[in-house]
Amino acid sequence: MSVQEPPVVWDLSDLYSGLDDPALETDYTRLRERAQAFEKSYRGRIGSAECTVELLRTALDEYEAINRVKARPLAYAGLMFSADTSDPARGALMQKLQEENTSIATHLIFFDLEIGRMPADTFERLVQAPELAVYRHYLEHERESAKHYLSEPEEKVLEEVSNTGVRAFMRLFSEITARATFDVKIGDEVKTLTQSQTLTLLYEPDREVRAAAAAAISHTLQQHSHVLTFIFNNLLQDKATMDRLRGYEYPEQSRNLANELSPEVVENVVEVCSENFDIVVEYYRLKSRLMGVSDLKHYDRYAPITDSKEEIPFPDGKRMVLDAFGRFSSSMREMTEPFFTRSWIDAELRPGKRGGAFCSYITPDLHPYVFMNYTNRVKDVMTLAHELGHAIHGVLASRHNYLSFYPSLPMAETASVFAEMLVFDRLQEEIRDPQERLALLTGKIEDTCATVFRQISMFRFERAAHRARREEGELTTERYNALWQSTMQEMFGDALTLEEEHGWWWLYIPHIFNSPFYVYAYSFGELLVLALYARYQEEGEPFVQRYMDLLAAGGSQKPAEMLAEIGIDISKKEFWQGGVDLIRQMVEQAKALAS
Repeated sequence: MSVQEPPVVWDLSDLYSGLDDPALETDYTRLRERAQAFEKSYRGRIGSAECTVELLRTALDEYEAINRVKARPLAYAGLMFSADTSDPARGALMQKLQEENTSIATHLIFFDLEIGRMPADTFERLVQAPELAVYRHYLEHERESAKHYLSEPEEKVLEEVSNTGVRAFMRLFSEITARATFDVKIGDEVKTLTQSQTLTLLYEPDREVRAAAAAAISHTLQQHSHVLTFIFNNLLQDKATMDRLRGYEYPEQSRNLANELSPEVVENVVEVCSENFDIVVEYYRLKSRLMGVSDLKHYDRYAPITDSKEEIPFPDGKRMVLDAFGRFSSSMREMTEPFFTRSWIDAELRPGKRGGAFCSYITPDLHPYVFMNYTNRVKDVMTLAHELGHAIHGVLASRHNYLSFYPSLPMAETASVFAEMLVFDRLQEEIRDPQERLALLTGKIEDTCATVFRQISMFRFERAAHRARREEGELTTERYNALWQSTMQEMFGDALTLEEEHGWWWLYIPHIFNSPFYVYAYSFGELLVLALYARYQEEGEPFVQRYMDLLAAGGSQKPAEMLAEIGIDISKKEFWQGGVDLIRQMVEQAKALAS
């Protein structure tokens, strides 16, 4: 009799001992006092022409320290809530700490506003000082962002009301989708499953099972569509209002600014991907032949090309990831091992747990945490690698202060996708059977198409939805469904049909609700990684340290600047086309294997 493996659940005691840990209250009391003292000491002095290097450095050190400590309680509440959205106590804690966070933030808002209104000659004099070098990028980015700030009283009001406004709607979305159950009818049996369990069935070899899972997803989403559409309409209107008040000219402009990418670079990525949708069409025509199915549907997108139901238990997935990381860099493996041995990963499937996966790196002096729903499939090994790639990024970037710690989203996705490539290469070497190798390759192509082309299609849906909401007013679910279907179908052409029931599937995508226009970062990261990985294969060991240095830069530079240091010009459309061409080569390789 085999020994049952214990569930992979994280230990958050490095943050707090539990929901009732008195340190939560104590930390906020001290933070409030510290923030009040900071405001009293520096208000009116930072934006002045008389501001000195010494004054600004002292203020920045204290501001960084306050924000570093302030991040921990709210991060803890968010992690606890993600692990079980059905527990009212966890939801209440998150709401309470958001409100506490706001009470502290209102004493700090003045600081970035004063950086923004500092006289130009004063700012230029200060930002070039060697004593402020560690904060230079932060200061320059805040100076640019400050062009869109409102007055201090207005910013305070917006911070106060957000807890019962936009943040409350985001929480409600998470609770509804995490608590939803899906009744999947397989033969004469009806199974009631969570979202993660139901989505996993879309990878089953049996087409009837996939179709049943798809129908259950659509049925449940349709049942919740009124409330979810109401949430979406309000979130979009809130963003439209904020964009108007802050002077943003188009919906994704604030995301571009946060990502430190020019609109031209973003548009180049979008255009290159859109112009190469024929790669997706060509692949799914191949898949249609391999499966012997002439009319592929939306529930066939991730169907395996073999009947193999091989499972990879978590311990085996752990081994594969560690082996792959170790082959690239022994230090990368060493950084990863504690996530397994010290319970910094939550991978167990359970009711109430939110879907999806993420990595949370909170502060430079604290290790990251990995969250996922592991279902024993190859794709879960890739997801594990993906999130641990983020974690490695956080560990390497921890040499920076809190204000320069977080990489921009496009660079963050680079580390995660590169980690996936390392594991994929390892799996390719282990598999000798041509049919299994083809199955692995087609699975990777599908993941890549989902990361590159599907995310761009999703971005185009968001752009269309935000613009339609602003021009037409509150929209119906059916209107959003139509926008979703048209933007998503375009990438598949006539090779695969997204049937009407697929129209509801935008309703469960968290990024669309919680992080507008986040998704193009995935496409950016994947295409960038394809180029970086090609270099690694060419150069071998000399490349490793340059890559680790790239991650170690964290958020201390703009993406274009840090990539220019290793000879990559992201402003060139040809660079992005080169990444897409590598995907085309993968499809050609699959054709050759199939023949």
